[in-house]
Amino acid sequence: MVKRCVACICVGDKYNISDVKILENMVFKNTTYDINFRVFTEPILPKWWTKVLYHSPLIEPFTEDVVLAFDIDVVIRKNIDELFDWVEKQSYLCAVWCRWREHMDNFELQRDKNIICTPYNSSIMGWKPGTCLDVWEKFHYDYMDKYEGFDKYLWMERLDPIRIPDKFYYSAHFADYEELDYPIALFNKGQSDGIEKNEISRRVPWVNKYR
Repeated sequence: MVKRCVACICVGDKYNISDVKILENMVFKNTTYDINFRVFTEPILPKWWTKVLYHSPLIEPFTEDVVLAFDIDVVIRKNIDELFDWVEKQSYLCAVWCRWREHMDNFELQRDKNIICTPYNSSIMGWKPGTCLDVWEKFHYDYMDKYEGFDKYLWMERLDPIRIPDKFYYSAHFADYEELDYPIALFNKGQSDGIEKNEISRRVPWVNKYR
């Protein structure tokens, strides 16, 4: 029997245990599988850099066969069993390909010129434990200053994740916060202006029916 896990990170002061419980409830409402739910709260590395630790020996290892990791601010609208099944068939780390970003065709050229950028977003990741240990093995602590974020580290160090199919997600921010028919809505806003976390429930009321 395949064992499955959902993981999230709650460090710093942006989110709290109430936010974690919202994510946990959405996960269990939207899967028919038995799921282990793991929350990482130890601030071993700053903010989003904690995602590197998913693949390191510094944490208790995952014993499951398939792991999905979500940012706490995602909204899960529909069943995610198919996403688990898809990740189970992959051989490396899987992440979101930011199809809504401008100049997507230029990212390879920018990387070749050592211009720091990324076409990836790690609001959703999936992997089978043991298949992407190089995410930790290639990591150096000075990369936290060099790359500013985990997603840029993956791209610039050519740890290119497998692209999660578009049908599983969309960016609510880049869709003007409309509710679209995808299983998962991301509330990343990149470098642009957008609705802050504490305003989402009030200004984007459709999210509340899923929480």
